[in-house]
Amino acid sequence: MGYIQPITRLKAEDNLAGLLDIQVCRKAEITNIPAPVNGVVYGDITFVAGGGFVSWQATLEKARMKSDSDKTRDGNSSKNQLPFTIPKDRAGLRDMFNRMEQDEFIVLFKDGGGKQKVFGTLSSPVLFSYNHDSGDGFDSKNSFECLFYFDGPDNVFSYEGAIGSAPAGPAPSVVYFNGAVIASLAPGQSLHINSDYSFTEYFTTS
Repeated sequence: MGYIQPITRLKAEDNLAGLLDIQVCRKAEITNIPAPVNGVVYGDITFVAGGGFVSWQATLEKARMKSDSDKTRDGNSSKNQLPFTIPKDRAGLRDMFNRMEQDEFIVLFKDGGGKQKVFGTLSSPVLFSYNHDSGDGFDSKNSFECLFYFDGPDNVFSYEGAIGSAPAGPAPSVVYFNGAVIASLAPGQSLHINSDYSFTEYFTTS
């Protein structure tokens, strides 16, 4: 599952209103999404080794997606948005969200009628953005306002397949270079560095 970690309620009283499970997977971890038939994806989404959906518990005012359609010279276009809130700032979320803003995703969620929907395809994955509001008092939510979004051909379909979850296990290894993150490795992955310098010339200690 790379660097994406599950997000759950901190306490029983968190997320009571509009609780929603969103399943998130990086596009890079998916090998195939069956083509939709009459707006429905019937087969299972398949993953690379170690890949799978990661569950987030979030809040919505309504379990729905915002979609605006538009006609262009190239055909119909949609502006699809799935806004939600992650309550309570906690360690690691901001760093993960910053990395997600540079990545692409496939998302599963349930609409207001309880229907499972897939948001994104391999040719039109969704993007992510967020804002953080610490609030103006000790009782403020201190929440993240998040958004999965896509502008282009409609990429929201009903999903009748299975939901493959990322395997449980140790957290991914993070590789740093002079304090900057340069890679995140899932179990079983390797990092290869090619350089004109030898190991002793390149990596020195003082």
